[in-house]
Amino acid sequence: MTRRSRRTLPATLVALVLLAAGALVATSAVQVLLGRTPLLAVDAVTEALARTTWQAPAVLVAAGVAAALGLVLLVAALWPGRTHVLPLVADPALPEIVAGGWHRHDLAARLRRRALAVEGVEGATARVRRRRVRVTTRTHRAATGALREAVATAVRADLDTLGLARRPRLRVTVTSRRKER
Repeated sequence: MTRRSRRTLPATLVALVLLAAGALVATSAVQVLLGRTPLLAVDAVTEALARTTWQAPAVLVAAGVAAALGLVLLVAALWPGRTHVLPLVADPALPEIVAGGWHRHDLAARLRRRALAVEGVEGATARVRRRRVRVTTRTHRAATGALREAVATAVRADLDTLGLARRPRLRVTVTSRRKER
């Protein structure tokens, strides 16, 4: 249940190009039906295409650009996005039921609250990725070593209770406004 983000940029680019081409053709067709001069002269386009050969440099360059652009859009569409949900361990007794998961933002909020519950922590942030968790805390204490270990222990204990299928690596950073003497 590793939900990945959609690739909307390639789809949006292709949709905009097709929309523009369709609008141009539709506008020209309506202008011809109304007896006006079309924006896109169909006769001129067909005559220009009839005079062009497949070996013409312009045709070969246009085909190469279209193929390269298509390949780039295809790779971008197939490239997996970042995970949004970290899966939980599935229950072996019920294999037909899909296991749930933690959304990255929800897990980050939970770990942030857990870090804030440690004595001596004034502020905390948490960032969750698929394979790592980074918790940054702020304190007024000068010595941060013991506080870092306390925060790491608390967050590790919380991660152990969640039942994630793959436990992410934990990195804890403590910053202080005071200098150690």
